[in-house]
Amino acid sequence: MPQEQLLMKGEIERIGQSPSIVSLEPGKTRRSEKRDIAGFHQGVELLLNSLCEKENRALKGLEQIDAIGHRVVHGGQLFERALLVNDETMALIKKYAEFAPLHRDANITAIKSCKQLLPNRPNVAVFDTALYKNLPPKAYLYGLPIEMFEKYGIRRFGFHGLSHDYAAKEASRLIGKPLKELKIITCHLGSGSSITAFKNGAAIDTSMGFTPLEGLLMGTRCGDIDPGVLIYIVRHLHYDAGQLEEILDKDSGLKGLCGKNDMRDVFSLAEAGDEKARNALDTFVYRIQKYIGSYTAVLGGLDAVVFTGGIGEHSPVLRKKILDAFDYLNIKVDEEKNENNLTIFSTKDSSVYTMTIPANEELAISRETFELVSDSQ
Repeated sequence: MPQEQLLMKGEIERIGQSPSIVSLEPGKTRRSEKRDIAGFHQGVELLLNSLCEKENRALKGLEQIDAIGHRVVHGGQLFERALLVNDETMALIKKYAEFAPLHRDANITAIKSCKQLLPNRPNVAVFDTALYKNLPPKAYLYGLPIEMFEKYGIRRFGFHGLSHDYAAKEASRLIGKPLKELKIITCHLGSGSSITAFKNGAAIDTSMGFTPLEGLLMGTRCGDIDPGVLIYIVRHLHYDAGQLEEILDKDSGLKGLCGKNDMRDVFSLAEAGDEKARNALDTFVYRIQKYIGSYTAVLGGLDAVVFTGGIGEHSPVLRKKILDAFDYLNIKVDEEKNENNLTIFSTKDSSVYTMTIPANEELAISRETFELVSDSQ
């Protein structure tokens, strides 16, 4: 930074499972290997050390690292911008972490590990909820007694803000118009999925709510559900809060409907004739179509639909299935461009741009981290 030069990227999948998959990409070469990574601390240590390995040549040594930026999923109402991590900030991060249980351990452990492995380096928390700090009350209030909001802060917060913000701004740049002049719907589709509507340069509504459970059907999360179902489960199946959290967060969604949470596996089963997988796939698509339709009404029109996230970026079949419902908006897909994952894959006579923009939350985090650390020096 500030040149925004990518030195290396990497990821570890299936942490705590055997085997884990470690993927490193210095330059244009991607290498993957299977390792046993017991927990997040071990994973952070491995990735940091990988930066300095001769075959990667990203850094000469860890002393070259000036700051570490972290994506923190839940910032509640208190965090409207990136912050340096100190004891006070960490206490509040832990407080809000209970509302995002799938990310809780990873977020907190990663910060602690970096502070331990790179002492005296600033750690910066960049919050996924910050994009939605100015949602209008009609978008963030639930139909509960107002005391629930006033006393306990129960409201829609929204998530995936870093991804949605980056995708909307990139779409604006590619279209060649200021974001404030565009009506855009961004679809972040992955293991966790959400949709956000942008108007007048700001997010005006989003599908996730008080926690990342609300909204679309996801890999293991249920999405929208009648609260009465939860009351029924507690009353008649005698689930306690922990059991309820487990089933809603980890055993529902695609996994709950057909036994598989990876969309590639769901497609394979559906193509082989598995009825449960077909229903899961149809439900996933249908929920997205409903949100796009409702947000088009709220926006009063539509200039672009943007797909991002692992599924959104890499599944032309799903994009086509979703957009087939919108002939009435004169959305026209160029099938060859869509199949080749081109950034703009709408036809020239389409009334709405359809776009695929690779997620780049890392760049968004780096920008905010660099700005904050530079200002504090």
